[in-house]
Amino acid sequence: MQPKNLIDSHFHLLEMEKRGIDITQFLSQLADTDIAGGMDIGISADDIDQRIALTASYPQIRLSAGIGPWGAQGEQKIETMVAELAKRIEGKPVDALGEIGLDWYWNYGSVDRQLQLFHLQLELAQQLALPVVIHTRDADQSMREALQQASCMHGGIIHCFSGSWELAREALDLDMYISFAGTITFKKNGHLREVLARIPSDRLLLETDSPYLAPVPHRGKTNTPLYMTHIYHVAAQVRSVSIEELADQIEQNFFTLLPGKNRNG
Repeated sequence: MQPKNLIDSHFHLLEMEKRGIDITQFLSQLADTDIAGGMDIGISADDIDQRIALTASYPQIRLSAGIGPWGAQGEQKIETMVAELAKRIEGKPVDALGEIGLDWYWNYGSVDRQLQLFHLQLELAQQLALPVVIHTRDADQSMREALQQASCMHGGIIHCFSGSWELAREALDLDMYISFAGTITFKKNGHLREVLARIPSDRLLLETDSPYLAPVPHRGKTNTPLYMTHIYHVAAQVRSVSIEELADQIEQNFFTLLPGKNRNG
């Protein structure tokens, strides 16, 4: 029997809506699915109020807020952007700061602007006593240096992990959790499954990154948290554990990092 306590640590409700998914209907159906909780992820400074309203009746859904590396595009002062983010989330039920990070694959503004945006939000997370949700793509060395320089006292998540074991090991040393997405189901990603097998059980998370990166056998379709089951099955096989054991451990990990104190008192 499929466990009923699957956790999707990273999805984007507003981006799912843009892909034609009725979010109100989707959320109302959650009780009849295998999903026991997860986190809706922010990507800009101005999306938090809409997401709070969408998820108000679903305390099992945590909320993050942050500006991803794509926010480094344009000419607005980075300091102004981060100050605006801080103002918008003040007093709001925000459980983590993110997603934030570095991306050298896409041309998201200059390297300097991306780094400044990332570092200022790491500082904001410290001020707010929040864990961080980190995006990194083709930026392993820069990310390792940034994390070494930062003081992430409240931990966080490296989401949709695609990097080296060296990056994972250093992130683990800094009290980070490592979250894997549907990319672990892709045939070509044997190296990623090797890293997955080495992550300590108490630091592992799984995610869909919906609406992106749908796992096999739904690759190429709009992703939703309902596809978590495929990711769990592959992860359980890679780690040589039962899916029930894996689900119990990840549920414990998620609610240890994100107990929901900002939403539930």
